[in-house]
Amino acid sequence: MPRIDPLPRQDLAEYEPIFQGMVNSIGYVPNSFLTMARDPGLLNAVGAMSDAIWYPDTVDEPLRRLVTFAYSHYAGSYYSSAHCACGAEELGLAREKIMAIFEYETAPVYTEAERAVLRLCRHAARIPGEVTDADVEAVKAHYGVQVATFIAGMICYMAFLNKWNEIAGTRLEDVPYEWASANLRGLGWTLTQ
Repeated sequence: MPRIDPLPRQDLAEYEPIFQGMVNSIGYVPNSFLTMARDPGLLNAVGAMSDAIWYPDTVDEPLRRLVTFAYSHYAGSYYSSAHCACGAEELGLAREKIMAIFEYETAPVYTEAERAVLRLCRHAARIPGEVTDADVEAVKAHYGVQVATFIAGMICYMAFLNKWNEIAGTRLEDVPYEWASANLRGLGWTLTQ
């Protein structure tokens, strides 16, 4: 049961361009955005941040999905990890990479560059944070400072969404729930609808 109820999409015509972009991208409007619509400034700000994170070609889609899924899963945000993993295969992220995130240091499915990113995600997800200079330098060495900056932005964006959904008690939509139930339980994923 949500702690903050989402508003009905049909009552939010002014946000339809934002919502339609989501439908075009993932096939549905996440309940988190329907809940944020209770505060227009918040929804507009998060919508702009979403555009900055999801649509530029700074990183390719498989890396974007790997970062957002891994950070959210490491942080224990099963709402967001389900969202980011659902559909990731269709966007180029191999299922083997999703399923091996806890063995990233040794799993042969990852490149050294991906290991550096996953290490950064893992350390950033811990409370208190455990990111080191070496973590950031490794990502910069593999991808350059612009991409490292973008990856840091993706992690911070997901940190906001993870906490939002935890506090609001956002109900996970059927599509990512069904996908995660069928595919992520072996990684410790649990969520009640």
